[in-house]
Amino acid sequence: MRPWHMATGWPDRGSPMYFMRFGWIAEEVNRSRAGGLRYELYRPWRDYDAVVFLKSMEHGCAELADKLRSTGRCAIFEANVDYYTRSEGCGLPSELAPDAAQRDKAIRMTSAATAVLASSRRLAEVCKDWNGMVTWVPDNVPMHLVPSRASNSAPTGVLQIWWSGMPSKTIDLLLIGDVLRRFGNRIRLNIVTTDIDSALKRMAPEKAGRVRSLLAGVPHRLHAFKSIRDLLALYSQGPGVIISPRFLDNAYNASHSEWKISLGMACGLTAIASPQPSYLDVASRCEHPSAAVICETEEQWVLAIENAFSSVDAPDASESAQSAVRRHYSTGVVSQMHADAVRKAMKVTS
Repeated sequence: MRPWHMATGWPDRGSPMYFMRFGWIAEEVNRSRAGGLRYELYRPWRDYDAVVFLKSMEHGCAELADKLRSTGRCAIFEANVDYYTRSEGCGLPSELAPDAAQRDKAIRMTSAATAVLASSRRLAEVCKDWNGMVTWVPDNVPMHLVPSRASNSAPTGVLQIWWSGMPSKTIDLLLIGDVLRRFGNRIRLNIVTTDIDSALKRMAPEKAGRVRSLLAGVPHRLHAFKSIRDLLALYSQGPGVIISPRFLDNAYNASHSEWKISLGMACGLTAIASPQPSYLDVASRCEHPSAAVICETEEQWVLAIENAFSSVDAPDASESAQSAVRRHYSTGVVSQMHADAVRKAMKVTS
C-alpha cells in the first residue's frame, strides 16, 4: 500500500506545542507505520493525500483547504481552543480571550475542513455545530521522556504542590487563594512558568494586585519553564500533588484539555483540580480515588489538600495516576487515535 502522507501547518519548532501536537505523534506513527500513514511537515511543493492544519487559520489556510477538497484530497482542522463561543465579559486576560476575528476564522476553517480533530470532548461537541465529522483526540504525554521518580521525600510536614502554565493564567490560582493561605507553612507552592512579572504588568491592576498578594502570603518557589523534558524532571523530584484550579465561567477554560494535570500524573503526582470536563474524564479513568480529586467548593479543596498530606506517599494513588495516563493519554495510545481519525477522514475523499 502506498503510504498516505499527512502534513501540518504551524511548524513552530521551538514550541512545546510543536512536539505535542506534531513531533511526538509523527514519530510514533512513522515508527509503527500505523494504518499505512506517514506524517511529515507540510511542504508546498509536495503532493499530499491529506493535510492537517494545526490551529492554523491564517494566511490562506481556508483557501488551501478548499483547494484540497476540490481536488479530491483531505483537509483536516485540528482545534484546541474554543474560539467559537463568544467571550464578552468572561474576565479572561486580553491575550487569552478569543476575539470576533478569531471566531470567524475558526468557523470558516472548521466548515471548510473534511474533518476536525478536537483536543477535548467538550470542544468536540462545540465543533459539531460547523462540521459533521469531529473526533476527540486528547493531548498526548511522552512517557518515554518521564524520568524515574526520585526516592527522596518532601520536607517533613511540607506538601509540595505544583502548578504550571502561562504566566497570565496564574489568575486561576485566585480561585483557591484563601485555601492556600490557610495551610501556611505546611505547603510549598511550586509555580513553573515564564515571565510572570511581565504578565502581571499586563493584567488588570486589581487582579495583578491579588496575584501579588497571594504570592506574598503563600510559601512558594518560581521555576523557569525551559522545556517539557525539564518540566517532567521537576515533577519527578519526589512526592507531591499537581493542582489545576480553573474559573469555569468561560468557554476558554471549560473546553481545555487535561494536559495541565496529565503531565504531572505521568510522573506519579496525584492531582487536585476543578470540575473542568477534561479533568472529569481523567478522574473517571483512575482506579484509586486519590489519584485525581475533583473539587467544586472551597471546602472540598481544603479537604483534598488535607488528605494529600497523608496520601501523598501512598504508592497505590501514585501508581494509579501514572497508569491512567499510560493507558489513555500516552503518545503511543493517542497517536493510534490520531491515525484512526485521519484514516476515517480520508475514506470520505477516496
